[in-house]
Amino acid sequence: MAAGLAAQTMYELGLLLFASFIVGEIFERIGIESIIGYIVTGLVLGPSILDMIQPGTVKGFATIGASLVLFQAGLREENVVEIFRHRKGLQLGLGVLAGSFVFILGLLLVFGETFLPYESLTAFVYLALGYAIVDIGVPSKIMLSKGLLRSETGKYTVKSSVINVTVGLLALTGLVIINSSVSTLFMKVGGIVAFAVVFYIMHEFIHRIDDYIIMMEETEAQFAITFALLLGLSYATEVIGLSTVLGAFFAGILVSRSEFSDSRAFQEKIQAIGLGLFIPIFFAWFGLGLNINSIIANIEAATFLFVLSTVSKFGIGYVTSRLHSMDDSFMIASSLLSLDIETLVVLLIGIDMGIFGGEILQIFAPSVLLSTTTIVILYSLKDRFDL
Repeated sequence: MAAGLAAQTMYELGLLLFASFIVGEIFERIGIESIIGYIVTGLVLGPSILDMIQPGTVKGFATIGASLVLFQAGLREENVVEIFRHRKGLQLGLGVLAGSFVFILGLLLVFGETFLPYESLTAFVYLALGYAIVDIGVPSKIMLSKGLLRSETGKYTVKSSVINVTVGLLALTGLVIINSSVSTLFMKVGGIVAFAVVFYIMHEFIHRIDDYIIMMEETEAQFAITFALLLGLSYATEVIGLSTVLGAFFAGILVSRSEFSDSRAFQEKIQAIGLGLFIPIFFAWFGLGLNINSIIANIEAATFLFVLSTVSKFGIGYVTSRLHSMDDSFMIASSLLSLDIETLVVLLIGIDMGIFGGEILQIFAPSVLLSTTTIVILYSLKDRFDL
């Protein structure tokens, strides 16, 4: 019996992974993010259409995938302090986060009950925060494709995105604490304080440990230690009542301060296990849980939230970058519009907290396609009219 179940899991996992890469590659070739291809694959193979794979079969792998996404986000910068010392990037990142949050929350309080199946202030706050957070990956990809990643414009855009996401996730941590019951509040606060102390010590002294890790001749050992740290911090944040992905994000920041993390062999292994296995499974798992009829039924709510997010981010991003006398303000503002894993993390935690039901995933799903399409259109307009 156990062997039969294992064989079925292997079959479904292999089918999902193979199909995801095929569809993702097709989407990339026609100019659409491969992530959307992964989600579409899950939607087609899941209960909504072909009913070949159940979401529960790959949920464990998907959890690791979500953790690796945030781990790589934390791995992008070597020093958290240095990121926040970039004054213009700090102003843009915080401006987009705070400005979009206030704008979205204000309109949700006025029109939220009309377009959404929610009416509580807590739900609106989580939605406003989730849709105010930008995606780190898209700005990096855009600047890289334009050959601007190491330019002042590239650094400005990417650092502002990192600041936006970092502060957004810290704000999410605060929301989780505030929404805790009185009986668990002190335990969570104590756990978070203990975690913060341990993180600070490791952050400041990881270079001493780094010397011993580099002495290991096998790069596999370095990778194994890194993965153990990722899983350990993910477990720790889950225990203290936060989320596994937050622990993975902090693990990425720690590892980014080590010397071996800059080696080509290490980078290739992280990308291979992340982009080659767990991350596609995560997005495909997300697609498995979607239902076409539910998406259609919630398209008005999805469009409403997407418009609020796009208008606020683009407006604030454009005005702020112009005030900073940055070149390509239109491109900078356009690169901040993507809704992706970071927003999804906020919504998933909202589900775990009992604030949302499963319908929020049906509401969010179209936003990934809508934001990607909007960015493509805006870039086409920029290239055509030299905006």
